[in-house]
Amino acid sequence: MKRTTLGNMKCGIIMTVVILMISVVPVIPQSVTAQSEARERSLVGVWVTEVTRRNCETGEPIAATGRIQLTYAEGGTLLETIGPSIVRSPGNGIWKREQGYNEYSYALRFMRYDAAGVFVGSGVVRGAITLDETGDHYTATATNDVLDVNGNVIGSGCATSVSTRFSME
Repeated sequence: MKRTTLGNMKCGIIMTVVILMISVVPVIPQSVTAQSEARERSLVGVWVTEVTRRNCETGEPIAATGRIQLTYAEGGTLLETIGPSIVRSPGNGIWKREQGYNEYSYALRFMRYDAAGVFVGSGVVRGAITLDETGDHYTATATNDVLDVNGNVIGSGCATSVSTRFSME
């Protein structure tokens, strides 16, 4: 009798484990899928950006709005893509989350050249970003320093920008 009872107990335990596994397995893929579909609000991605250079004291625009593209990579690096230019390179930089899900800061650097293609210095842009509730738009304010070939600041400026996330849709 003991063998039959032990055998029945083992069989019952195995059946319980199998039933639990069958009922849990479908939940795992759904959970993983739901997590991958729920996009974290972050700057990571490609952004189409309109930049307006402004008078730092008055906030008035001082030039026509320009368009650039920014790519924020996982881990905190940043790539700026600009239109064709012989007087400056695209920018490379870094970014980080400041507070909550929607406050960020960044710094990027680009090289400057004269019309003959001779290196004349660089530029450094530092900005603050506020991501909207959807995670698909942001506004930013920035300051920039113009540096000579020795790294001395020879000018500065201000700008604002609005950005929209580039998506597959």
